[in-house]
Amino acid sequence: MLEDTLVEEDIHPEYVSAAITHAGRVRNSNQDAFVDRPAVNLWAVADGMGGHMEGDVASRKVCEALANFKFGDTMDATVTDIQRRMSHVNSVLYAAAVRPINPVQSGSTVVAFVAKRTSCAILWAGDSRAYRLRHGTLAQLTVDHTWAAQIAARFADIETDLDEDHSIMRAVGGEDILVLDVRRERVRLGDRYLLCSDGLTRELSSEQIARLLGQGTVHEAAQAMLDATLAAGARDNVTIVVIEAG
Repeated sequence: MLEDTLVEEDIHPEYVSAAITHAGRVRNSNQDAFVDRPAVNLWAVADGMGGHMEGDVASRKVCEALANFKFGDTMDATVTDIQRRMSHVNSVLYAAAVRPINPVQSGSTVVAFVAKRTSCAILWAGDSRAYRLRHGTLAQLTVDHTWAAQIAARFADIETDLDEDHSIMRAVGGEDILVLDVRRERVRLGDRYLLCSDGLTRELSSEQIARLLGQGTVHEAAQAMLDATLAAGARDNVTIVVIEAG
């Protein structure tokens, strides 16, 4: 491939994106939120948790914390800045949950994608996911912070009855200290990335996601995945962010 013959400094991908969210077929409210900021190459999905409107507030706070984001001098500095912003939101939500008078328990997953030229980083907590579609092959780039995923990762050869336990083990606001997992990789021209809440992955298989993510423009791909999710029942809120390096 041409991009494989060039040094990184020669490649300046233009990132284009599309984002869409929907309450789904069952929920009365939408507690998801997203960040779609191609001008600074930052995208994120947050899935709020908590009764009534608390989950909505939590996911919104996560996304608002990234509203004035600017890329740092290095990718290391940028990742540290995102971690700092998420830790601040975590402290606010956790303090509200443990205060003695009128405590409010809420939290939010987060998956964020940031890119500079051909370098990118994915940060996450919870079960909102990041995928990459490269030359027709789909790869899940995040590991869910759920009991089911952790058991599967540790005991791949042992059958358990926890496969359907999707309880969140890590989230913004869940503990006094937030730990975000971080993955870095090189972006290739033509790569498409998907950030999504579990409302999508509960309804669509990896094969369906791979097929739909590769369709048309980023806007057409996002709409196709939403339409398929709604057709499958959309039992939860669904949020989809599609990013392409062109």
